This record gives sequence, C-alpha cells and structure tokens, in this order.
Amino acid sequence: GGGMVGLGDGPPRVDYAPPATVADDLRVLKAMWLDRGHTGEGGAHQDTLENFYKSQAELYDGYRHRMLHGRRPMMMKMPVKEGAVWVDLGGGTGSNMEFFGENLKVFSKVVMVDLTPSLVEVAKDRVRRNGWGDFVDVVLGDATDPELEGLPPAGSCDVVSISYAVTMIPNWKDVIANAKRLLKRGGHLCVCDFTVDPETQSKLMERMFTYFFSTDHVHLKAEHVEHLQQEFRPLHLERGYGSFPYIPGFIRCPFYVFIGAKK
Repeated sequence: GGGMVGLGDGPPRVDYAPPATVADDLRVLKAMWLDRGHTGEGGAHQDTLENFYKSQAELYDGYRHRMLHGRRPMMMKMPVKEGAVWVDLGGGTGSNMEFFGENLKVFSKVVMVDLTPSLVEVAKDRVRRNGWGDFVDVVLGDATDPELEGLPPAGSCDVVSISYAVTMIPNWKDVIANAKRLLKRGGHLCVCDFTVDPETQSKLMERMFTYFFSTDHVHLKAEHVEHLQQEFRPLHLERGYGSFPYIPGFIRCPFYVFIGAKK
C-alpha cells in the first residue's frame, strides 16, 4: 500500500563502478583539456555538448565515475517503492540505472532524457544489453522542455533525478521546474552536482574551479542549492569535497547531494 517512502528505501543498490584503463583515461583527458574550440553559439548548446562528448562517449563512465562523487550517495539514498515511475533528467549514458542492477525492475517505468546524441546511443545500448527495453525509455531531447515527447504526464512521477546536469544547463531553473511539474505531490527530487562552498572553500580555489569548469560548459553557482531548498521540502542535504583522477589530491571541488519532496 501507500505510506511514506524514506531515504534509501526500496531494493538494495549495486556498488556500481565501471571499468577504466589508463589509456582510456588519457583519451578522455585529451578530449576534456586539449580538443578545444567547439563552442556553439545561441541554439547550438546541443552541438557544443555533442562535440565535447563525441570522442569520449564510450569511455565517459570510467573516468567520470571517479570525479562525480555525489552520484553514489544520491543513488544509495534515492527513495524508491515498488511500481514507482522514475525520470532521470540529463542522464547521459544511463549509468545511474546500473546502481539498481537487476532490481531495476522494481520500477514500473524509467525514462532517461539527455540532449547529447552520442551519450543517448550508449544509454540505448545499455538498455538493450540488460533487456530493460519493456519498461525503460531513452529520450533524446532537452530536459528543460515541458513539451518534450516521451516524458510521462505531469504529476505522475514518484522520483526525478538530476545528476551533474544542473551545472551544464544554461537555463537551469527550467530543469528544476520541469522536475517539479513531473512529480506527484510528495514525490522526490534527487540532485547532485559540483558547487562552490564559500564557507569552507578558499576564494582562490573557488575562482579557479569556476573558471576551469566554465571552459568545459559547467557553471558553478552557490544559488543552485538555495533554489532547491526553496522549491522543495528538504529531506537530505550533504556536502563534500571530491578529488579528480590524475590531479593532486589537495585540489578538490565541493559537491552536494540534495533530496527533497514536492510540497
């Protein structure tokens, strides 16, 4: 029956860690730091992202997994109940689904949305390979678009997640509004991302990360968390610092995990 769903409720999670080799890592690093000059203007956000990820789509998970420190705690604490509908906005290659393994079938419907064609292809392969096609839809499109074809009806979703996408979406308030629109009352929004943490972070590090990330189309803002806390009833907020592969350990960037309920 009904009743409240709490943090971490639902099936046990898999401690998912994709494989990676140093050679793969070097190709990702090259794409991230050396293959510059692909920035599209205006409506070309999709082209910008596609150019950025095309050369690294297959290797994306192995490297990213070790720098996206908020994803694991978010997925472990995501409140889930039998028959739930889950929408993963900006879901990339669909790797968040791997945290459920064969228990993904606890959901009656999963919809993953991403704007980047090469990542969506990897996600579709993942769904085929796991035999999830009867209840998982992968949608190529803009997560901020309430009219996007393939999204469940407004007010019908139990949980919406946005991992490491808010910082990459220029009109980021629209993706949070879209999540809110999709959720049932009392449904849960789960978000994790990089941030700035003025209270504990040095001004120099804050400026450095804000600049470096912006060259990779990632925009760090303290107001992301403030906005989430205003729009949803906060159930969980954790902050941490995460390091990056091959970069000295003292260079760490703040991240957060937010879980809130639709009021």
